[in-house]
Amino acid sequence: MIFFMALLATFVASADDYCPSESDAVELSDEALRENPEFDDQTLTGIDSDIDLSAYPFLHTEANRIMLNGADWSSLMLSLDESLNRPVSIVHLGDSHIQADMLSGHMRRLLRERYGDYGRGLIVPLRLAGTNQPVDYSFSSDSRFTVDRLLSYPWSEAMGFTGIALTPQTDDFSFTVSADTMFERIVVYYTGSALSAKSVTDDGASLVFTTTDSPGCLEIALPFPCGEATLTLSALGPVSIFGVSLFSDAVGLAYNAIGINGATCASYNRVAELGSGIALLAPDLIIVSLGTNEAFGRFDPVDFSAELDRLVTSIRNENPGVPLLLTTPAECYRRIRRRRRRSYVVNDRIAQVRQAILDYGRDNAIAVYDWYDAAGGAGSAAKWLSSGLLGRDRVHCTRRGYQVAGQMLYDALIQLQK
Repeated sequence: MIFFMALLATFVASADDYCPSESDAVELSDEALRENPEFDDQTLTGIDSDIDLSAYPFLHTEANRIMLNGADWSSLMLSLDESLNRPVSIVHLGDSHIQADMLSGHMRRLLRERYGDYGRGLIVPLRLAGTNQPVDYSFSSDSRFTVDRLLSYPWSEAMGFTGIALTPQTDDFSFTVSADTMFERIVVYYTGSALSAKSVTDDGASLVFTTTDSPGCLEIALPFPCGEATLTLSALGPVSIFGVSLFSDAVGLAYNAIGINGATCASYNRVAELGSGIALLAPDLIIVSLGTNEAFGRFDPVDFSAELDRLVTSIRNENPGVPLLLTTPAECYRRIRRRRRRSYVVNDRIAQVRQAILDYGRDNAIAVYDWYDAAGGAGSAAKWLSSGLLGRDRVHCTRRGYQVAGQMLYDALIQLQK
């Protein structure tokens, strides 16, 4: 018996030490990780208004540029030049990299410093929908809602352009919104029955307000700037709330981020009103950052390009003449199991996604920002990880990593105005 146990222990040790080729390994599903990521740091501490990129010599700063591919961006350049006279709106559509709002949040801070602060812009009730939410705003409620999320298809109610839909279970309902900057106008995005505002309070005090209702949105004007407001709304029938914009009466720039964990081009393509919903934000530039999730599991470049084309067509049809920017995803890892051991390997499908986006942008005269190359290209994931820029899951960045990414995209955008 003792001999048998010793022999078994030897076998187990040999099995653990066995390291077959990657072709013998089994790829693990990272779907749960990508749909419910755990970010290493989602606080606002340690934020820098400017990042020293020279601290990361593996970055390809010489490749940090936007390739216009023949696209006409003169309207955006004019809008930025006139930001002191009229508001500028940027919409950034993406997946978990954007939902966390650490990359887009850094872009927002830098652009508001340069062009003025038009307010927080779009906020989405992500926490009410049971997922992670950016830390620079709050969207809370004691009312009861039926919740639909982009990836929970088929949906029980109509889905909106933000990827979140809250359907109140009573005719009257309320929610409280707040942000890191003051606001004087609140725009509620919805679909369904006519929506009206019954009351608006600030710290319990009732405010005098005016409303303007137009297709898809209800605008509420406040008498003075507020940092927080509680809205009590009423609908005569079924209605779904998609999000809210918070604007100031000053001119400047609003950076609107739309991100859903696990999102792909195909999942956004299920939203019939995606393009028209984005149009409600009156964008001067639309950025699309997708492709990471498509690189997990089977990847077909023809299918991906077809879904990307459907998405672009939907956006362009409802936002004619608005400049569009596609970004490629950066290199990351995927998990595998060799016998009983889990390990990580570079996700080589990311490079295939990157090439598909580059080809699509070139063939369709759409601007592309090659973040894959600017971040360091092939082999960069290991350098990001060792430098503390890539998180423990080896897919998402740390806050500092997202700040670096935001800084570089900002630099690339500003170069076009010089």
